Amino acid sequence: MNIRRVTLVFLAAIITASCSEKSGVERNQNSQTQETKPNQEVAASNERSIESEAKEENELQPAEDEIAEDCVAFLRSTKTVPAHGAAADCPQCPVSSEEKEVLKFDAIQVDRVTRSASTCEVQVTIHATFNPSPRESITGGLTAWISPEQRAKYLQGEIPSGPQVYKVKVIYKRSGKRWRAVEFDRP
Repeated sequence: MNIRRVTLVFLAAIITASCSEKSGVERNQNSQTQETKPNQEVAASNERSIESEAKEENELQPAEDEIAEDCVAFLRSTKTVPAHGAAADCPQCPVSSEEKEVLKFDAIQVDRVTRSASTCEVQVTIHATFNPSPRESITGGLTAWISPEQRAKYLQGEIPSGPQVYKVKVIYKRSGKRWRAVEFDRP
């Protein structure tokens, strides 16, 4: 009978050990699941925080794509106008009233943003190249940034060569929840 009892005790110990191992494995899986859940919650919370900061940042300053659109519009407003009403050699010839863009936009880089409660100053670098010259004067937009020598060449029908780089300061004012470009100036 002692052998039976020893065998039963031995079997009970093995069964108990195997059951407790499964419980330990299940416990580890449960604890990992519980640890993962808070980590996922922290990650989701961090993501919401980043989105909130980005939204707040957008409210504090104009978005980069908005800045780019405003700068491209400013560049494209640099147009040609007829140098004189009618040509001296052909007074009856019609005057071309069609304005053409002087510059072709290549790229923009936002260099610095300085903001206050109701205004935001953005310094950008605009990269552009000259379009072919129709031998007409330049007006609007980036005219003040184009050197007198380049303007004279353009009026003679020559195209200033190579890429051009213009540093521009854009002043934005807050209008409700939107930012509006109110001034373009030299930095």
